[in-house]
Amino acid sequence: MEHCTGIVLAGGKSNRMGTDKGLLLLDGKPFVAHIYGALQPLVGENCIIVSSNPDYDFLGCTRVEDIIPNKGPLGGIYTGLKYSKTKMNIVISVDAPLVTTELLQWMFSKHSELFLVSQLLVDGKTNPLVAVYDRSIRIQISEAIAGNKLKVRDLVDGVIHQDVQVPEKWKNQLVNINTPEEYQNLKR
Repeated sequence: MEHCTGIVLAGGKSNRMGTDKGLLLLDGKPFVAHIYGALQPLVGENCIIVSSNPDYDFLGCTRVEDIIPNKGPLGGIYTGLKYSKTKMNIVISVDAPLVTTELLQWMFSKHSELFLVSQLLVDGKTNPLVAVYDRSIRIQISEAIAGNKLKVRDLVDGVIHQDVQVPEKWKNQLVNINTPEEYQNLKR
């Protein structure tokens, strides 16, 4: 699927965790390496990490800093899409280290070009940070950022999108790790 780019959002401040989440270890590998490992069979070399931290360079991916700093995940998505050269993009937050290639491929297969975003749905809650984004949505994102409307869910709700129900067998892959307690629970 060389016609797709993987965009890993790793530019967060990690205030609740107290350290850069993407570099936390799970089974001896940083979170970001798990995510890249899941993306790589689908996107090949088309992977962008949005972060100002050069510690991410070990993966050999293109790393870019937010074009418009301090705009949260929406700013990271905007930056990734600006640097992407493909119409379709798989966006993943670095705090979801359990995602697998199987889940991402399934999600991508459910995406239709009729939609600007295909986001996952688990237990009635949407997850716009594990989703397929059409590169053209960067225009709406730019307008949202200009108006300081930074909630990703609000942006997605305002465009043509689809919510894709995640099968029971994959629900645990969408656990976000944001606090030291969640990290400890993950390692058990």
